[in-house]
Amino acid sequence: MRPRMRIKKFRLVLFEAGGALIMVLALFCLFIVLLYTLFPTGTPLRELFEGSPDPSAEAPGRSVEATLAQLRRDVRFRRGNSIAWTGASDGLKLYSQDAVQTLDNSGALISFGDRDRIAVGSNSLVVVTRLNAQDEAGPRSYRVQVEGEVRGHLSAARKLKLELAAAGHVARLKPGAARFQVVHHDDNSASLTVFSGEVDAVDGAELHVPANHALLLRQGMPAGPARPLPPAPQLVGPQPVRYLYRILPPRIRLAWSGAPGQYRFQLDRTPRFAKPLVDQKLNGTEYRSSRLERGGYYWRVCRVDFGHEGPYSATGRLELEQLLKPPGLSVNFPPEDSVPGPYNFSGTVQPGSRIFVDGGEVAVNQRGSFSYQGVLKAGVNLIRVEALDAAGNASYASRIVYGRM
Repeated sequence: MRPRMRIKKFRLVLFEAGGALIMVLALFCLFIVLLYTLFPTGTPLRELFEGSPDPSAEAPGRSVEATLAQLRRDVRFRRGNSIAWTGASDGLKLYSQDAVQTLDNSGALISFGDRDRIAVGSNSLVVVTRLNAQDEAGPRSYRVQVEGEVRGHLSAARKLKLELAAAGHVARLKPGAARFQVVHHDDNSASLTVFSGEVDAVDGAELHVPANHALLLRQGMPAGPARPLPPAPQLVGPQPVRYLYRILPPRIRLAWSGAPGQYRFQLDRTPRFAKPLVDQKLNGTEYRSSRLERGGYYWRVCRVDFGHEGPYSATGRLELEQLLKPPGLSVNFPPEDSVPGPYNFSGTVQPGSRIFVDGGEVAVNQRGSFSYQGVLKAGVNLIRVEALDAAGNASYASRIVYGRM
């Protein structure tokens, strides 16, 4: 009985396991059918990536709308009919609905012609769309979707129409020369600034934004009104601002004039400010730092009013020079044996240095010449001369003079 009971029990377990497996397979098939019903099939990802042509290759039969140029660091692009992003290169041809993306400290230039271009700033996304692709006879019309920061320059002879889309709004530029900027803010709003030219319509309705005015664009809210740009700040003090130091970098101060409020400050090694070393929003009219390395810098500042950036100031210069060599010093001391009473001597020092004789400061002219008058007493006289440059380096000279009758 026992062997028969074991066989019967084994058959029961096998039957239960088979039944459970069949139920699992049935539920899985039902789940697959449900997925195919709710989510229609498309091109498999493997075929989409492996079977698609090289994104950078030219597309026969399609019209080239713009060219990518002056790439800086990490710039990517995506064709309008693709989901794959790939690295961009200088001279890349752009077609309608192509997208360009820049990452940290990156940038690129989208050129529609010799003098019609849009500069894309860091961490930005731009999509260029042709609006009248079927009309080859008339002027080209484009819509540029912006997320991030762009600056545009259009010539007076341009043969294209341009719309700017940002923060849920579309602004149309009036024909003619124009310079503009679009900047997105942290609250998902955007500022459209017109430096020259004019915007004549927003969201299909007439709304004028003349030169040197700006417009705040917010999602779900009407655009406007256009506000005049704040004036450019004036740099304070002579240029260049020069600092000399020995060991530790000095604490520099750069100042400008203007009303209280927010300013955007930029500092770079080149006057183009293509990749600023410092790009900060400051609440005040000065910038201070003690972390700059020696060398020359360029700096500029603009006022930020209601989120709009006004024109930049004139470009200032900053020079940090490290001096480790003591200043040159030459002194014409009186003879070692001299008659007691009034005496004088002269000397030269490196221009810009200070002179101290026996602890007292002596005037130095622009050429570095100085003279000193004193009284020689009878006996031993120690005359000490110290030269101190602007960085704190010191040179010394001394002589013992005997006052003898």
